[in-house]
This record gives sequence, structure tokens and C-alpha cells, in this order.
Amino acid sequence: MSEEDSGSEIPEFVKKYVPGITRGLSWAKYSKEKAKGTEMKVDAYNESKKKGYQKAISVPSEDIKKVFEETKAELWSQAEELTNTAKEIAIQVNSQESKEERDKILNLAKEAARNAGLQGAIAAGWEKGWNEGIASKS
Repeated sequence: MSEEDSGSEIPEFVKKYVPGITRGLSWAKYSKEKAKGTEMKVDAYNESKKKGYQKAISVPSEDIKKVFEETKAELWSQAEELTNTAKEIAIQVNSQESKEERDKILNLAKEAARNAGLQGAIAAGWEKGWNEGIASKS
């Protein structure tokens, strides 16, 4: 049952006389989306950590610093780029004339921010895996 289904099962007169009920449904929907996003980031972090570890143990000793710096810069640059995109979209929210247009832009901003967070998790996971791989080589 989706949040919309739950909301439609609540009679209008209940919504009218129990004002917090729709806020509660909105909060439940937000919490569910937040948990899903967190789960995705954890999975991406763990996957990237494995890749960083594998890369670290396979790189020749003389290339360690170069490979680390180049890959780290690339991963974090992508995260920064996605973050800037999310900011640019978010700036447009309040300039929209209708609620529908604001909601549309807000959803785009949320998606862009989710992508930026996901890329940040990938970069952090790779870096952590790399450090663990290097430590295991010693």
C-alpha cells in the first residue's frame, strides 16, 4: 500500500478535523524515501570500498600515489559536479509561479541531490577501500 493509497483511505472529514494526519502521512513518506536512499548509499559505499581495496592491492608500489590521487580527484570531482547541479536546480524552486511547477522542480532537485549523495558515498567508499588495501600490503 503506497502513501497515496493510505491518504485516500482517510475520509476528508477526518483530514479536516485532525489536521496533523496529512503531515503524519507526509512524514511517513519522507522517512520511507530517506531510508531507501540511505540503503542505496550504503550499498554503493560497500561496493566501491571493495573496488578500492582490489585496486590498491593490484597497483604496483611505484604507481600507488599517482593512481590514488588521480582516482580520488576524479571521483570527488564527479560528486562536486552533481552537487553543483543540485544547487542550480534548487535555486529555481521559489521562482516558479505555481505549486505544481515548484513541486516539479523540487522533485528534480531532490533527485539531483540524491545522485550527488550517491556519488559521494562511492568516492568515500573507494577511498576507504584503497586505504585498507594499502594497509594490507604492508
